Amino acid sequence: MVVRLEDIMRDFQARRMELDREGVYFLGDITEDQAERFNKSLLLMATARQGQFNNPIQVYITSGGGSVGAGFSIIEMMNRMRQQFNVRIHTVVSGYAYSMGAIIFQAGDWRIMGPYSTLMLHSSAWTVSGQDDQIFRDLAKLSKMYRGLVGALFAERTGKNDVRWWERYIYSGRDKFLSAAECLELGLADEITSQIPWSKNTSVR
Repeated sequence: MVVRLEDIMRDFQARRMELDREGVYFLGDITEDQAERFNKSLLLMATARQGQFNNPIQVYITSGGGSVGAGFSIIEMMNRMRQQFNVRIHTVVSGYAYSMGAIIFQAGDWRIMGPYSTLMLHSSAWTVSGQDDQIFRDLAKLSKMYRGLVGALFAERTGKNDVRWWERYIYSGRDKFLSAAECLELGLADEITSQIPWSKNTSVR
């Protein structure tokens, strides 16, 4: 049997449309293209669920991070859909959410992690070129603005510590890897989905 590329693409598009109808999105690395696809899908999902507060959209995050600008575009769209269509958006970490992925996780109305999932917070990495005054003035201003936005988001969502505390914690110059239990304690998650499905009294064969 010959499998044609056209058939594969048709099946892929059909599965993506089905997920949109079900209100499920899988978010990977944060790029401009990913943000555009996410924003379009979220608009379709929110339109279909207008006013259905008990039928939340589920955003599953398995992400190593990515573009700060694209990430804030995703967060802006999530906020806009809530306001415009009165929907709820749950964010679920499936494995790991690092850097910008961890920040987007905070934008969910209800933030869920699995027992094996991890977050990682760290200072942004920049690769820039240009004139000295542009780099040291304009981009430094942009970096400071992003730090303030992230600090404010974490302070608001956790209800613990103020903006400055979160800025110091996140932008300490170290990679901070946090387990699901640590995230729950810090207020970075609302729920750990389940405990490990076996105990020390259970034999594994």
